[in-house]
Amino acid sequence: MTSARNAPCIGQPSAARARSKNDRANSQSCEQLNPLLAPRRGYLFAPKDHAQETAMTQPYKLITFDVFSALLDIQSSLTAIVQQTLGMRKDKAAAFSRTWRQVQMSRAAASNSLDKGRMPFKDCTAIGLDYALGKSGKKVDAATKRKLVAGWGTLSPWPEAPAVMQAIKKKGYATAILSNGDQDQLDSVAGVFGPGAFDHVLSSETAGFYKPHPSVYELPTRVLGIGSKDILHVAGGAGDVVGAIAYGMTCYWSNRTGDLPMDPALGPTYQGKDLKGVLKLL
Repeated sequence: MTSARNAPCIGQPSAARARSKNDRANSQSCEQLNPLLAPRRGYLFAPKDHAQETAMTQPYKLITFDVFSALLDIQSSLTAIVQQTLGMRKDKAAAFSRTWRQVQMSRAAASNSLDKGRMPFKDCTAIGLDYALGKSGKKVDAATKRKLVAGWGTLSPWPEAPAVMQAIKKKGYATAILSNGDQDQLDSVAGVFGPGAFDHVLSSETAGFYKPHPSVYELPTRVLGIGSKDILHVAGGAGDVVGAIAYGMTCYWSNRTGDLPMDPALGPTYQGKDLKGVLKLL
């Protein structure tokens, strides 16, 4: 399994590869902006037509996965950890976990703009925790904080995730984690899915930026020599979709909440209600 830890740090953005699109009137619907976004049976998926069937037979040299939204059930896992550790009711623990995650990601995003280098993901996680504790009025000791932060290494996969990964490997595809997590954290997470589930683990730590900075999506090319057009990226969040599409990757969005794209002009190539939809593309 390839780890990106020893790869050269990418401190500068690559040449622009973002897809150019003409400006559209705000009155246009998402379906007009991207015909693959038409609603279907309560969730969104690419319509079955000749173009899609052609795409579904397209070989990919690599399938990359976001971790903390696409593969792992953050909200349910964190809620259980907070309930057990802080003795909160489930509804209070769920709200606490959402606040924690929001501030964690906001701090990571700020790291991209402050020109002070990438703040470690663990530090962003600790900052988010301190904020959530302050908002809830909870005071805990350092050992409890360490236990809560360490809980990010024990998050549970989505129910179908292990079986989907096994099926993808049986089809002979190379797979990689492509995530905001720190390298050691991601190396540990990869083991949750069993030996051989991932051929490579690529961390934003190597890029020196967080998603959706293009340097993160450039990692498969810089580290593995695989071009963006030969990659299928599996995203779990709308921001990850924007980053992958802007860089030129084919992107499947595991859109469990039926959310709308952040930017319809940078909408996903495909999407479905869970990870099982990935198998329909292979």
